[in-house]
Amino acid sequence: MDINNIRNQLLEEAKASPNLLSDLAGLESYIAESYNNRSFIELLQNADDANSTKFKIIKDDEFLYVANNGRAFNAKDVESLCRSASSNKKRGENIGYRGIGFKSVVGFAKEIHIISSDLEFTFSKVRTQNEIPNATRVPLIRIPHQIIEKDKSLINSNVENLINDGFTTVFVFTGVTANDIESEYESFDYKSLLFLKNIETTEISITKYSLTHIDKLVISENEIKLKINNNGNLTEWLVSNYQNTALAFQIEDDFPIRINQEAAFVYSFLPTEDLTGLGVIVNGDFSTDPSRKHLIYDIETNATIKIIAIQIITLLEKNLSSNKSENIRIIKALIPYADPRMIGFKKTSFEKLLLEQIKNVNSDFFENLMLPPNWMNTKDYNIIAKSNGNLVIEASFLDIDGLIPLLKYLGAKEASFEALKTKINVSEISILGCVQITKYIFTSILSIKNDNFILSVSELKIVLHNKKRYSFKEILSENLKIDESYIYLLIENGLTEFDIKQAFKKILPNYNENLIIDKNDSEIKLDSLAKNIIVSKDNWYDNSKEVSIDKIKYGIKRWRTAEEVTLEILNLNGFNLQDVSKQNIGYDLDGFDPNGNEIHIEVKSITLPGQKFKLTNNEVGVAQEKQKKFYIAVVRQTEDFFEIAMISDPIKNLVLNRQCVQWIWECSDYEYKPKRFEI
Repeated sequence: MDINNIRNQLLEEAKASPNLLSDLAGLESYIAESYNNRSFIELLQNADDANSTKFKIIKDDEFLYVANNGRAFNAKDVESLCRSASSNKKRGENIGYRGIGFKSVVGFAKEIHIISSDLEFTFSKVRTQNEIPNATRVPLIRIPHQIIEKDKSLINSNVENLINDGFTTVFVFTGVTANDIESEYESFDYKSLLFLKNIETTEISITKYSLTHIDKLVISENEIKLKINNNGNLTEWLVSNYQNTALAFQIEDDFPIRINQEAAFVYSFLPTEDLTGLGVIVNGDFSTDPSRKHLIYDIETNATIKIIAIQIITLLEKNLSSNKSENIRIIKALIPYADPRMIGFKKTSFEKLLLEQIKNVNSDFFENLMLPPNWMNTKDYNIIAKSNGNLVIEASFLDIDGLIPLLKYLGAKEASFEALKTKINVSEISILGCVQITKYIFTSILSIKNDNFILSVSELKIVLHNKKRYSFKEILSENLKIDESYIYLLIENGLTEFDIKQAFKKILPNYNENLIIDKNDSEIKLDSLAKNIIVSKDNWYDNSKEVSIDKIKYGIKRWRTAEEVTLEILNLNGFNLQDVSKQNIGYDLDGFDPNGNEIHIEVKSITLPGQKFKLTNNEVGVAQEKQKKFYIAVVRQTEDFFEIAMISDPIKNLVLNRQCVQWIWECSDYEYKPKRFEI
């Protein structure tokens, strides 16, 4: 069937039923409204389905030209354009398959001329209305007409240039307004190119020039790296494909990054307005409403979500099994923004259905994965767990925000003390690990009366004497003095001096108490040289300045609280402070800096640089009030030194994340530039 036959048949149908033609005009208007600002995307999709590698849009004073170099039109294609929802494309093989997307262009065009190989024809409302005068209104895209010679002469030069440049199909739109086209152009999202199968270059010239180029690098059978240069703005993407679905990770500095929640859209080859709930863009063969803006959760969509869930689980398992920086970034991107354990309370959405399907994927990996208990650091836990033959993941991974809740949601469980106990003595754990285990034991001893438990832990080598590990039984039998640093760390980890004494009395009833805590050593002692210390003149406590790690030696013993040591050191450096920590006024130290300025200091103790610390609502409120007068002193003590990093105006200079645990504020990102003091 040629175009004339198609035209004659459609005219006969219209003349026989002019009311139907009017109804089609209404449907066409509805499609145009639904596809508002998406016409460029629809034309791009049609070009990709035609196996185009090049796509171009240019505008002169009168016309808008859209060209591609794909398969030329045939008569069957023309008929599909004319008839609504009669596309000859197949779902799964083509992006567009409904046959209605092209009709979106009626929103900005009065006439459309189409030149494709030997086929030339025009869609015109005016000419259709003249053919069917008894129709109340007529659609634009229904009856194909011959191109008038006058119109052909007006567009011929530009069309010829495009064809000479290798383009095979050219659409020419008339009657377009600058505002409409500008709106289309501004709404065009280069990320629409991510999941196109064939397009490599797009060129758009409206009132300004735009050139987008795609470089594709095949990494493996399922992975492609894309470089998209959009007007000199280069973005890189890693696209992971799986059974006609894909996950797109944005890349910065050669590593994947977590996309902002509000920018991580679901794509049905082209973008919808539904969010993934993850830090990645998701693409699949989803059912959408006629506008393609929102998903329809039918059998096909739900089946595609299941495939994506399997893909995510597979990627998590793969990347959690190694310790590469790139793997960490991919894991971060796959973590849900919402706590998956609370997803049941949300209304139906892509995010909810995806997380439900993820949980339903059978995974031996997550079912067998043992997580560190909340009272133990991940590094030492992994050392013990590996000795015990447990499946673990790298300690650095477990510090990723949101990962542990996700792992628990997927079936991972925390290891119990009983499961770890048998391998403690044969594991090379740190002092911190020993302290944390001790704290767990002491807390258990103080809360319950269980002689069997005390007996079961008496041979654990977790007590320090001369920096070496001993069991409680060995400490008692050899009457060994316990290291002060060990006791100090117990206090820093939440035990009081009273708790420590009481626990030792229960586990070591005949032990000399003075060997646990030496009263004389519990005081800070300044050696005679302290009086001759030359105070540094730089404002090292001002975190806006670069400071070196100077070693200032004081004769300070370790058996004091972090607040007490900080107070003593700062006062030796020209401050005039007093301890107000017991007054519950939102800070620990109060007074004046070396320049006589009012200052209020909240002391936060950490074990490792970069470790999270928390602020109470009271502390945040005072920090908001005092602003530049308020400092956080992040302090760290080792066996050899005491560090103080001063952070001014934390409300302005820190990123604080509210945590729903007695309304505290958590900071995990701050600049740690300490002053070091030997002790």
